[in-house]
Amino acid sequence: MCGIVACSSAGADVSQLVSSALQKLEYRGYDSYGFGYLLAGAAGSSLASLRRLDPLTDMQDLLPATPVAIGHTRWATHGAVVLENCHPHQSPDGTFTLVHNGIVENYQLLAQQAGIDASELLHSDTAVLTHRFSQLLQQTGDRRTALQTLLGLIEGRNTIVVLFEDGEILGFRDGSPLVIGRSPGHVYMASDVLAFGDWSDQSFAMENHQIISIQGETVRLYDDRGALLVPDWQTVDARLTSESPDPGGYHMLQEIMVQWETIPRQAQTDPDALARFISHLHSETTVIVTGAGGAYYAARQICWMLRELAGIRAIEIPAYEIGVARQLVRPGDVLLAISQSGETADTLDAIEAARSWGMTVACLVNMPLCSMSRLADHVFYNRCGPEICVLSTKSATAQIAFGYLLAQSYRGTAITGSMDLLSRELTRYLSDPTHDRIRRLAASLVKAEHLYILGAHENYGAALISALNIKEASYLHAEAFAAGELKHGVIALIEEETPVLVFVPGGDTWMLAVAAEVRARGARVIGLADDDNELFDDWLPLPATGGQRELGAIANIIPCQLLAFELAVQRGLNPDKPRNLAKSVTVR
Repeated sequence: MCGIVACSSAGADVSQLVSSALQKLEYRGYDSYGFGYLLAGAAGSSLASLRRLDPLTDMQDLLPATPVAIGHTRWATHGAVVLENCHPHQSPDGTFTLVHNGIVENYQLLAQQAGIDASELLHSDTAVLTHRFSQLLQQTGDRRTALQTLLGLIEGRNTIVVLFEDGEILGFRDGSPLVIGRSPGHVYMASDVLAFGDWSDQSFAMENHQIISIQGETVRLYDDRGALLVPDWQTVDARLTSESPDPGGYHMLQEIMVQWETIPRQAQTDPDALARFISHLHSETTVIVTGAGGAYYAARQICWMLRELAGIRAIEIPAYEIGVARQLVRPGDVLLAISQSGETADTLDAIEAARSWGMTVACLVNMPLCSMSRLADHVFYNRCGPEICVLSTKSATAQIAFGYLLAQSYRGTAITGSMDLLSRELTRYLSDPTHDRIRRLAASLVKAEHLYILGAHENYGAALISALNIKEASYLHAEAFAAGELKHGVIALIEEETPVLVFVPGGDTWMLAVAAEVRARGARVIGLADDDNELFDDWLPLPATGGQRELGAIANIIPCQLLAFELAVQRGLNPDKPRNLAKSVTVR
C-alpha cells in the first residue's frame, strides 16, 4: 500500500534522488508524503522532517541537501488523513524518525503495553509503533535488539524503516516488500525496485524477518537470530523497470494508448521457461487461476482461454476465497497466480495455501524482485513496463494475452501472426475517430447514476473488467452481469433511459436479442459491436480481431478503458489517483 524509500551516500547530497524515488512510488498511496533526513551542524548532526498533505510534485527544492534521507507516501489505513498522521514519525526524544508500511493489527494492545492512550495518537498504528520502539530502545540499549523485540510483538504484514541521528538506517521486512539497491557511492531502499531502477547497478529483495543496516554506503544484512548474511545482489533487466518518456497528461491515457505494443510483448516470453511450465499441464491436471480485484477478472479470461483453446481443466477462484479449492485439488495440480505488483496480500496467502497442499505454483507479475517471484516454482513477467495509474489497463491486457500464449503454446500453435494482426488493428483503433466517439458518449453519461454492462462467454469477463474500471475512475455506479442472468432478476433494474452497454461481437444474434429486451424496457442501449445496428441508441466499435474470439477476449476491454478515462476527466476527477485506492494492496 504505502511507499517507502531511503537513500544513503558516502557524503553526497541525496535530496533529489530520494525525492524522485518517492515520486515514482506515489501510485502506492497519495494521501500524504513526508521525509526524514539528517542535518549537519557545528554541534553535530540532527534529525529533521518535512511532511505534507499536498500532492507529491515539485518538491525537490523543499528538501535541503542531506547525505541520508528516508521518505514515505501514505495510503491511510489507521488514523485519519491529517498532518499529525503523516510519516515519518519522530521519537519523543528526537533520536530517530520512523516510516512504516502495513497494518499493526494489535496496535491497541501495543498502546496498552506502552502505557499510552491510542486515541491520543489519533489511532495511528505507526505512532504507537514509534512510542513502543522508543521504550524498547531505552530498555535494551541496542538498536537491532530493540527492533527485533518490537517485531516479535506486532501482528500483521509490516515493514519498518528507521533513521537514527548518526545516519544509520535500520529496515525490517515481514510481509510487506523491501528492496535494496546500490550504485557507486550510494545505497537505496524502497518498497519496490521501480523507485531506483534507473540508478541502481545491482539490487536484492529482503526476505521476511530479516533486518538491514545501512550507514553511508555500507550494507549489513542479518537474519532473525542476528547472524550476518551475504546479500544476493542481482542485476535487474532495465526494461522491466524503466518508464516510458512522459509527454505530459494522465498516465492512464498513456498506458491505454501503448497497448498496441505491450500486448504483443507476451510473445517474447522465454520459450524454455514456458515449456517447463507446460510440462506440468496434462489431461489429469487441474489448474486454479487466482488473483484479486481486476487480476481476478483477468484470471477469468485466462481460464476461458485455457478451457476453450487448450481443453485444460482450468478454474478461476478469487485469491481471498482460495480455501474453496482445497477439496478440488491434489498434489501436483497447478496454481497460476496473477498480480501486477507481485505483492498482493490475498494472492500471497493463496500461494502459501497452494504450496501447503502440494501444488505447483506459477505466477504472472509485472515487477521484478517481488515476493511472488520468490515463492513460485515458475515465474513469468508481463513485460509491459511500470504501470503508474492505479487502474490496471495495459497490465490487464498483458495478463490476458499471456493466457492466450499459454493456451496456444500448450497445443503447439504459434501466436506471432495473431499478435501482429492485433498490434496492427490496435494501432489503427487507438488512433482513429473512435476516441472522439467515446468522448462524446462520456459527455452524455456524465450525470448518469447507474450504468449496466452485459456480456456472455469471453465477454462476461470483459464486462466485469469494464465495470470495475468505470467505478474506479469515475465513481459512477457501474455493474456487470452475465447476459444469461437478464431475465432472472437483472432486468428489474432497467428504467427509462438507463444506460446499458451490451457486448455484441460478430453480430451475435443472441446478444442482439438481449439488446432488444432491455430496449423494450426503456434502456438506452449502447452497443459494443463490430457494426452498428438499429437496436443501438449509441454504438462503440470493438477493435477488429479478424473474427478471432480469443483476440476479442484480450482487446474488447479497451473501449471501456477509454470510456472510464473520459468519464473521470469529464466529471472533474483524476483517473490516475482514484479516491481510497492504491495500486499495490499489501495488507488484507
